[in-house]
Amino acid sequence: MSIKQVINAFTITVLLVSISVGGERENLETPLINSAELLTPDDLFEMALKYNPDHQIFIQNASLSGANLRSAWGTLMPSLDVNFQLSRSEYYNPSYVEANGSVAAYPITEQGYAMTIDTLANGHIVVGFDPNSPTAITYGVPQGKSSASYGWANLRETINLGGQQYYTIKNAGLQNDMNELQVAASKQGLQYSVKQNYYTVLAQKKLFDLTLKVLQQKQEQLHLAQARYEVGSVTELDVLQAEIDVGNQENAVIEAENSLKLAREELNRVLGIDLNSEYSLAEEFSIFNPDFDLVTLSAQAVTARPDFLVYQKQEIYSNNSVKINRGEFLPDLSASFSHTRSQNSGKDMDFTLNPRNKNTSLSLTLSWNLFSGFADEANYQGSRVALRNAQFDRKKQEQLIDQEVRQAYYNLVQTYEQSRVTEKNRELASRQLALERERYRLGASSQLNLRIAQITFEQAEVDYISSIFNFWSNLAALERAVGSKLN
Repeated sequence: MSIKQVINAFTITVLLVSISVGGERENLETPLINSAELLTPDDLFEMALKYNPDHQIFIQNASLSGANLRSAWGTLMPSLDVNFQLSRSEYYNPSYVEANGSVAAYPITEQGYAMTIDTLANGHIVVGFDPNSPTAITYGVPQGKSSASYGWANLRETINLGGQQYYTIKNAGLQNDMNELQVAASKQGLQYSVKQNYYTVLAQKKLFDLTLKVLQQKQEQLHLAQARYEVGSVTELDVLQAEIDVGNQENAVIEAENSLKLAREELNRVLGIDLNSEYSLAEEFSIFNPDFDLVTLSAQAVTARPDFLVYQKQEIYSNNSVKINRGEFLPDLSASFSHTRSQNSGKDMDFTLNPRNKNTSLSLTLSWNLFSGFADEANYQGSRVALRNAQFDRKKQEQLIDQEVRQAYYNLVQTYEQSRVTEKNRELASRQLALERERYRLGASSQLNLRIAQITFEQAEVDYISSIFNFWSNLAALERAVGSKLN
């Protein structure tokens, strides 16, 4: 294969590679989910793991861990540099400068003598000129081409005698672990967000159903007021007030419907699916006595919370960084091997891929930076401070997690205890409203008492709905604080 063919093949290869590794753009999927099947929080969580963009960012960032770890191991491997150079030069000089400074041009003709070659008796050959044979000598335009080939390979290995490479590898492994823990923390945070929005949607749906039920009750009360007005047992004021109550409740229905729609779309956004997605949610949630042991929960949190484990890894990472900076006070050992090939192909000669001139060298170097303007000392002291800060951060986070577990547990117990009261109030308010409606129908009670009973009923229903889903929201918060699912 000629040199020109080699260069052309190399150029085509570079172009093809640059095209294949050019800007890649993947079309991200935002699916539209339409399902009549009842979905649980776990079902939606699996969906969110696949489509939530924030969680996918953590996964993508963690995918670099392998490359970074290989790069750290690469510090122990020798570096290899290769170079091969082909050069060609051409010259054409039709003019020159005379001794007097004037410019002359080729070709030129000069008077000379014919060359003679004689062989002596001893066999020696004598070259000379015959002064009796003058001749004209013509010099053409100086021109020509020359080619040169040059290549070299250099293999170099450097070992930090202070152990910097060893601790760099350990830190790369720790960074890999921390990236995986960040993904796990994102997973837990996503599960909590899915559950919170799941319960919000169910609560808004219950509240919307309640507004429809109350609207029907107030419409019945309007009909009752109109019937009593027709027989003259009440004034027109009762009818007008009942009509106002119906109108206000119709507005409440519109508002509750809009709140439900917004809650659904927020849940879809967290899942990473199309906001217009429609699906049914499982609604079988009962309240139970959360008889968890608080001490056990706190101890479990510091072993299961991935975000806390990151702080522990960071402390070890900082300790290794101290050792890396301390190692800068020790020397480095380097070894190198170099091989060079070169050849000037001469006039009007083509390139060569196998130059004849060779040069090989081997070296071993011990280098020790004894003074660098106190920069190494500053870096070492800075890494020690960073280690202490990492220890303080870990301690602070441990206290924050303990506090978070306690607050979540206290809130859960509070909602459980309040739920028993709200459930009883709900039953009493429903009975009170039924009695007041009957008394109003019989003319034994006023519309004011009926409206008070209606308001009490609505508030009791709202409190009951809130207590149920606050309980499950607080349970999700406790699970997030502990770092694992609670049975």
